[in-house]
Amino acid sequence: TSVMQVMASDADDPTYGSSARIVYSVLEGEQHFTVDSKTGVIRTAVADLDRETQDRYEVVIRATDMAGQLGGLSGSTTVTIVVTDVNDNPPRFPQKMYQFSIIETAPVGTAIGRVKAEDSDVGENTDMTYQMKDEEGVEMFKVTTDSNTQEAVITVQKPLDYESKKVHTVVVEALNKFVDPRFVDLGTFRDQTIVRVSVLDVDEPPEFWPPSNTMEVQEDAHIGSIVGVVTALDPDTANHPVR
Repeated sequence: TSVMQVMASDADDPTYGSSARIVYSVLEGEQHFTVDSKTGVIRTAVADLDRETQDRYEVVIRATDMAGQLGGLSGSTTVTIVVTDVNDNPPRFPQKMYQFSIIETAPVGTAIGRVKAEDSDVGENTDMTYQMKDEEGVEMFKVTTDSNTQEAVITVQKPLDYESKKVHTVVVEALNKFVDPRFVDLGTFRDQTIVRVSVLDVDEPPEFWPPSNTMEVQEDAHIGSIVGVVTALDPDTANHPVR
């Protein structure tokens, strides 16, 4: 692949022998780049340059007159080559499981926590979106992408109930917004992680059952006479005594 072209000038008379005939060669950086001896065009010498491994190269090019023959004079220049990024790295979660907890009375819209997938690329090639990948997650929770931090923000989407379910296990998926079709053979540009949400119990007030009662008492009943019995139940799983 052609990168750029360097050109050197020679003050000698080009019509006199080879005094002004310049040839180019690589002094430093030949393992990664070559230069056309006649045109000065610099090309890559390897099939793939990995920006994530090295993003900058210093290449020293020498120009020699007299067509490079013995006795020719030379000068050199240093060319800085910066490797630009392509989207060749998928997002990856650093953990395969995250755990959060939240009280059962948390209102809808309450943030539970954040998770983030990492991407070795830069710029827009790191932009990603997140989504729930299981039925329970879609029903109970919502995931959005913080565009500033590229984090997944998990919030409550449906009221929680400790007595119904104490732990929710859901799957969150991260995927790149922009996929370069040249690299689709590297695999899917997405990754998944498991998020476990523990629901914390809140002491709820007892409830009468049935909710209402009608009782009768004779008008001449003595003080302390039993009129009837009411029953209250504690909805908490601990079933604390009701007094």
